[in-house]
Amino acid sequence: MKALRVLLTTCFIASAHQTLSGDIFGDWTYSVSDNQATITGYSGAGGAVEIPAVVNEISVVKVGNGWPPIFGSGNTTVTSVTIPDSVTSIGSDAFYNCTNVASITIGNSVTSIGDYAFFNDTVELNQ
Repeated sequence: MKALRVLLTTCFIASAHQTLSGDIFGDWTYSVSDNQATITGYSGAGGAVEIPAVVNEISVVKVGNGWPPIFGSGNTTVTSVTIPDSVTSIGSDAFYNCTNVASITIGNSVTSIGDYAFFNDTVELNQ
């Protein structure tokens, strides 16, 4: 019985780790819920960045999902961001403290922007 409990605990911890780390599509980390994707992280070189509308055949409907920010707090490599029309929501802290981002172009479908989504940014929003 004890061996079964240890085995189940180990499996639970392994599956929880996989959920926390998210799925990868190129330079992007994302999560999926109800067959809709949320972009949760970025590991690319920076510069002008375009968030994908689709990851692994799943529509991206949200960017950012609370802490940590998509590009990490204090990112200095990303200079501009384009958010596609598929996105309807920008989560809290999504672009928090992105001090080198000069402009963010927001697609026409965004209807919700979370708290502190652009906190401490020096950014011009374009829609």
